[in-house]
Amino acid sequence: MKIKFHTLGCRLNFFETDGLYSVLKDRGFSLALQNEDAKYIVVNTCTVTNKADVKNRNIIRNAIRSNPGAKIYVTGCYAETDKEIISAIPGVTAVYGNGEKSSLPYKILEDWEGREQIIEKPLDRFSYSDVLPEGHTRAYLKIQDGCNRKCSYCKIPSARGLGVSRNFVDVLEQVRFLQDHGVGEIQLTGVNLGWYRLENGEKGFLNLLEAILKILEYSRLRLSSIEPPDVGDGLLDLMTHSRFCKFLHVPLQSGSRSVLKAMKRTYHPDSFRLRIEKAKQKIPGLFLGTDAIVGFPNESLPEFEETKSLITELGFAKIHAFPYSVRKGTSSEEIGDPIPGDEKKRRVLELMALSSDLNEAYARRQIGQLQEAILETGGRLVTSNYLKGKLEHESDYQFLHTGQFLDVTPKDLIKIPGKESEMVFTFRPS
Repeated sequence: MKIKFHTLGCRLNFFETDGLYSVLKDRGFSLALQNEDAKYIVVNTCTVTNKADVKNRNIIRNAIRSNPGAKIYVTGCYAETDKEIISAIPGVTAVYGNGEKSSLPYKILEDWEGREQIIEKPLDRFSYSDVLPEGHTRAYLKIQDGCNRKCSYCKIPSARGLGVSRNFVDVLEQVRFLQDHGVGEIQLTGVNLGWYRLENGEKGFLNLLEAILKILEYSRLRLSSIEPPDVGDGLLDLMTHSRFCKFLHVPLQSGSRSVLKAMKRTYHPDSFRLRIEKAKQKIPGLFLGTDAIVGFPNESLPEFEETKSLITELGFAKIHAFPYSVRKGTSSEEIGDPIPGDEKKRRVLELMALSSDLNEAYARRQIGQLQEAILETGGRLVTSNYLKGKLEHESDYQFLHTGQFLDVTPKDLIKIPGKESEMVFTFRPS
């Protein structure tokens, strides 16, 4: 039986899509190619911005229009917060929020097989176990869900609920499973990784990382994203481990003290600067990514320039820039949205251009330095510090296999209009 998935948003959603498909694959389902018909279609949605909501609805309607007769199931964050809107779209079969997401494969099986499914163990937000990556060499591992923060602009707590953590022992068993099956890179995902709690309610993120690193012999470890207050000595000491990727994505959101206060973020620019400077000092060659929201209510041009200045000063290599949009039910909703859309778009484009320049500068600093890379599908390489590209000579691929590690040296950078630059790597077989 053929099925299609459309996944929007964060890495957590992609992990969960892998989990949904793994249940169905074990029961005889397979992924439909782009030009193939599918009996079932699942749209796993995001609701981080108004633009994401519009994109969700467009993809749902396009799936209905392009696949006449198919059954359309919608899940994810937008399905959690705006179920009524989605249910009102003609052609949608059913809508399942995040709290019901783990039951979705069994609902599809019930429809296909015409009988009730017997589920052997209770379903929760961590029911996606023993999931091997489908079509790629790096695996996501969800260790946490939900968020207890109260950022004034954010709708995610209402979409994902309060923080919950996956069982400590279960996480370690999954790490062993992935490593034993030859997965080269394990990326920990969650809404707020650093919040991870042990069963007794105490903070346990660093304990978990330490236990994972004791297991890793072949696979390497990457964090999807980490909040600024969690970038401390304990984390940085662990990141010096040889199997820990030299990569941190730390959301700044704004470089202005007053804007951060209005956003109800729990840090200020000076404390952010100190943590990032310490990280760079501790881990030479560290790749730094960040998020920034532009056009927050009443953000002045000088405050926007503070964001650009701090990002540039600290040498971030990638910026995810988002225009502020009012989210229903958030505390900033009452402030309104006074900054015109064209101005917010202009600021986003400025940050995107800055991101391109900073990414190129970072990549050029890595030229000539030996790196460990993993070979992905299509001959692409991804290094520990997130350089991406291909080998210099096609003949070098002759005896290589997807998923294996290579020691490579960045040689040159190819600029691609409208996209990030691609690295050219040299490789000498051992």
